[in-house]
Amino acid sequence: MDKKPVTILLAFHWYDRRVFKGIVRYATEHQWHLSPYLFSGHFVPHGWPADGAITCYGKPLCKFIDDLNMPKVDVTIQNMASPTPRVTVDDNAVGKMAARHFIDRGFKHFAYYSWPAVQVNTLRKKAFFQALENAGVPKENVYEIHQSPDRLLGKWEQHQERIYHQLEKLPRPLAVFTGQDNLGATLIEICSRKGIHVPEEISVLGVDDIELLCDCLAVPLSSINTNLEKMGYGAAQQLDRLMKGEITNDAPPVLIEPKEVILRQSTDALAIAHPSVVTALKYIKEHFNEPITLDDIGEAAGMSKRGMEKAFLKHLGASPATELRRIRLDEAKRLLVETDDKISSIAWDCGYSNSSNLSFAFNRETGMSPRAYRNRYTPNK
Repeated sequence: MDKKPVTILLAFHWYDRRVFKGIVRYATEHQWHLSPYLFSGHFVPHGWPADGAITCYGKPLCKFIDDLNMPKVDVTIQNMASPTPRVTVDDNAVGKMAARHFIDRGFKHFAYYSWPAVQVNTLRKKAFFQALENAGVPKENVYEIHQSPDRLLGKWEQHQERIYHQLEKLPRPLAVFTGQDNLGATLIEICSRKGIHVPEEISVLGVDDIELLCDCLAVPLSSINTNLEKMGYGAAQQLDRLMKGEITNDAPPVLIEPKEVILRQSTDALAIAHPSVVTALKYIKEHFNEPITLDDIGEAAGMSKRGMEKAFLKHLGASPATELRRIRLDEAKRLLVETDDKISSIAWDCGYSNSSNLSFAFNRETGMSPRAYRNRYTPNK
């Protein structure tokens, strides 16, 4: 007689393909049967047999999960009614990875977009701030952007203005770790609407690498890959140990370290799929302080002016001339807040023939003079 397959219930109130892929991989390797029932509603037919459950504890399913009379392993950090083995993302390592990513890119000022209602957000903030402190970043160079209160989250214009008013008071260039991809998406949308350049003025990093969010923004969002497939596999593996009596419900949590930062434009302006556009951008970045022309850029990239124009518009949403102006202006902004150089010297260093041309570009772009920009965004001024 064939051995009865192990039957496992999945009790999740949200879906992420990567978590389930990890669970399915372990289940396939061990001939497990996974229940289909919770994919169509929060119920299990009376009398349906299950050997164990992998759960995601949260408000929609709290009581259901608490009432499950079977071995279970959970993938959250939420407080549960009874001791339960956990397999979760290592949020401390996530915060450290974010800090290292920004420090390696030379940032001097940092912020965290906090949302205390989300428990992991608070843990990642603490780890991010601690990693910055351990790296020698002065506390006065670290800031916090506060999520809008619940009453404003459904009022988009008021919500955006509240976040923007916090942003505009902070020094630039600024590295912002959002702790979640949805907050990173919100921040990029606000920056795009307000004419703030990402990543040159404000660099944004999210968490979880949700491609639907990250790839479809005005500026694609860099994000930390939290290794969710490994977490799913690990949860199934830990449940197997629990069902076999190898661990108890008091087993210490298994922490899954993040895999890597998935680099996109929000923290790296050159994270673009078109090699010739990357070459052209590198040439602009290396020669923007010289009197270069579009012909010079096209020749360096091996493209015709027309072909280069089309490629830039497709991959950047801007022309080569616009990018050249933007890069010159962004460097001028950086020098204004990070140095005490004279404005005439900054103009020359950024490819402007004189300070009047720089002032004209600044007023057109920001509505303020270079001196006003320096006074507004330089720390302690």
